[in-house]
Amino acid sequence: MDEIRDFDLHAAWIRRAQSDLHTFLEALAVRLEGALPGHVEVERKRNGLLSGTRHVTAIIIQADGSRYLLDAHGHDIQASRQHEVRGVVLKTESLPLDRWLQDLEDELRRLSGTLEGARGILQDFLTS
Repeated sequence: MDEIRDFDLHAAWIRRAQSDLHTFLEALAVRLEGALPGHVEVERKRNGLLSGTRHVTAIIIQADGSRYLLDAHGHDIQASRQHEVRGVVLKTESLPLDRWLQDLEDELRRLSGTLEGARGILQDFLTS
């Protein structure tokens, strides 16, 4: 049942992304920046030389040994994941958007478990 719900959720994100790329990227960037401070870099570009508005051109999420990238090129989104060791990129994989979203979700789940464990250890230390 959860797999069906996850599939529907990812399908909805993809439909939303394809219908309005700039709005999708901006909403995703804002949500990720707020949820993962220090792990997300968002690149924005002015809409025109004299324009005061800007749009998202790339989102980069840094996780344990992986970097998840979304690049906007015209009306297309390119999703990829890079594997790195000590700041050196060893491999870059292009991924379909639905797979990228699923892999990022899995990575964030692992990261939150690690952070929760570290928080518990710190809390135990401070209260003992």
